[in-house]
Amino acid sequence: MADSVPDRPGDGAAPWSAFGRLWTAGAISSLGDGIRLTALPLVAVSLTDDPLLISLVTVANWSPLLLSPLAGAWADLVDRRSLLIGIDIARAVVVLLLALSLATGTAGLAIVCVAAAAMGLGETVYVVAAQSFLPAVVDSSRLAAANGRLHIAQLVFRDSAGQPLGSVVFVAAAALPFLIDGVSFLLGAALLATIGRPGTTPSTARPAERGTTPRWRVLVADGARHVRSDRLLMSLAGMLGTLNFFMGAIGALEVLYVVQWLGLPEGAFGVFLAVGALGGIAGGLLNAPLSRAFGLFPAALAAMGLVGAATLAIGLVRQPLVAAASFAALFLGAAVYQSLTVSFRQAVTAPEKLGRVNGFYRLVGTGTIPLGALAGGAVAKLMQVNIPFVAAGVGILLLAALTTRPVLRMAAQQPDTAP
Repeated sequence: MADSVPDRPGDGAAPWSAFGRLWTAGAISSLGDGIRLTALPLVAVSLTDDPLLISLVTVANWSPLLLSPLAGAWADLVDRRSLLIGIDIARAVVVLLLALSLATGTAGLAIVCVAAAAMGLGETVYVVAAQSFLPAVVDSSRLAAANGRLHIAQLVFRDSAGQPLGSVVFVAAAALPFLIDGVSFLLGAALLATIGRPGTTPSTARPAERGTTPRWRVLVADGARHVRSDRLLMSLAGMLGTLNFFMGAIGALEVLYVVQWLGLPEGAFGVFLAVGALGGIAGGLLNAPLSRAFGLFPAALAAMGLVGAATLAIGLVRQPLVAAASFAALFLGAAVYQSLTVSFRQAVTAPEKLGRVNGFYRLVGTGTIPLGALAGGAVAKLMQVNIPFVAAGVGILLLAALTTRPVLRMAAQQPDTAP
């Protein structure tokens, strides 16, 4: 951890401190992301009503997670701020090309899947680099609060504002959501570039001197070795992989759930997710207080149980109001679990190794999402669209029940380094 960090959240920092700029850049990009994430499944639905084919868009988007270890090594080899800027620019190019394809009427499901895969690759690199960059601008004692604020920004701008707006903008013109998203990436990159001005940023991870840089294979192996040697980190990665398998199964079907199972119009999809996002905002605000009151792992594991119960309820009900309340509970639990476990990983990992550790952790923890999306699409095609939600809810509840005692036992043996 750099010992010359100038402006940290919670220490009377100005809004345009290093963290403030990082937060604002993420908020701007999140607004465009929300618009795009609502429009993308609507584009797919306009091309086909086959649940399995629609799930392929989700599979394409999440498959690049398998490259997370390489992304982590990349984040340890280069300046992380510069990497974030470059990825934002690259994603802007991809999404603007998709907008052009839609505007000219040349986009088919294959083109949508290719664009989704490219965006997924950019997201994989960006998230690993951003999680590795955050401890350079935030004191370790404030990581839980900072992660919570970043999660709130995502929920407010992406889910509460961007996704409902995406439905409206898509109706106006299919290409417009992607044009807005491309502009948001460019604005985010421009803002991230200001963090590098002298006196506004702490030191970040730098590449080793020429001739001493470890090979990528060495870095990837080191990240895997670090996680596998820590029983608690490896257990958390495996739990996240199981959890994300189930979340991938239901995430691919949310639009069909709203339209087919609840019988609501397509425009309600974004509004529905916005209601759920309100629960996520509450989770982002509550994660640090809950950790202080009950302990990091008791709070995180209880949040996982809430996710399972809410997912099960979504699959069992057909009343829109009850389903919306369940979405809010799901988002709340997910926000608490994600913020606390990410903060723990950042706090217990040496800054120079965060990239490679995050990369391997995300491979184990999120590489199951494409498999879950395929499974969810297949089950919905063979049965009904609500069945994957029921199965996922039961699976997550079993996961929480089976892992609570061993995780708490391992956590009790950890040094007191968690946020």
